[in-house]
Amino acid sequence: MDLLQTPEDREYPTEYLLARISGRRSQLIRNWRSLTFDDVPLERIPSLRARGVMTGRSPESVWKHLLTEYRWVYGQMNGTLRELFRPFFLYSELRTLFICLRYKKDGKTERIEDILAVSLLADRFGTVLRKSEDMSAAISGIETLFLSLSDGFQGLVDVAEDEGLRGLERQLTNRFLAHTMGQKLHPIIKEFFMKIIDARNVLSLSKYVRLGIKAPLSLILGGSIPEKRMRALLEKEDHPGIESLIHEVIGITAKAIDATKVEHGLYRAITRSLKRTGRDPSGIGAILDYLWRCSVEAMNLSTILYGKDLEREAIMAELIS
Repeated sequence: MDLLQTPEDREYPTEYLLARISGRRSQLIRNWRSLTFDDVPLERIPSLRARGVMTGRSPESVWKHLLTEYRWVYGQMNGTLRELFRPFFLYSELRTLFICLRYKKDGKTERIEDILAVSLLADRFGTVLRKSEDMSAAISGIETLFLSLSDGFQGLVDVAEDEGLRGLERQLTNRFLAHTMGQKLHPIIKEFFMKIIDARNVLSLSKYVRLGIKAPLSLILGGSIPEKRMRALLEKEDHPGIESLIHEVIGITAKAIDATKVEHGLYRAITRSLKRTGRDPSGIGAILDYLWRCSVEAMNLSTILYGKDLEREAIMAELIS
């Protein structure tokens, strides 16, 4: 069962998509300091694309614009490229699903329709979200859809009952990543997901240090950091060792371990890695780099909108570059 939309395959060559992406890349926002400090009205942002991102002046509108861009890229891909990038797009759409579940919980049905209109999620998800009488039924329907990928998604309803929506989001994401790493992936796509898994594992480890958590932490298999090494650090409660590992992965000083610095350091590390793979002659790296940069742009714009009443320096510290 395909969990994504299946638009018509126009069989465009990869070179065609790379040329289109090259033009769109030039419109990505680059001067974040000017946008943050000069208080430029959003309507005066030079890039037509960037103005379109900010039309709704809300983090939700930013996410919808990102979905629209992803939908466009997916639609321009030929069948071979779609197959390669399907795990990336489905991973990205998990957030759409989580947003819809929160709308479902709050009874905001019209907002579900609004965001699904620009989503790549298969129509089956919309049917489940619309027709389910309550949250438990909706999550059960979603679990059934993901079980078409793997038995590893069994028990999502129980997770939601025990840990709420936040726990469901964490478990579904972790299980999806573990499932994805068990599939045959293009080397560049595989390296990207390895770094995503490393990021989530390192965030869990940093939380362990910061909050002094005693309960066992759930680690995702498939990243570049050996599980044995992480388990040993956890079992020994080796906080200096964990701090050293975090520094090794993202390059921040051991004394600077807080949630924001760790998360931003991880995103910057992924950005640097994709910049290198963007030079890959196959074009796969360049496409992935563009998709990631669109995502980073969306995260930064959301930060600016959320922090419109904060000090400018505080906002700049939150942005990913």
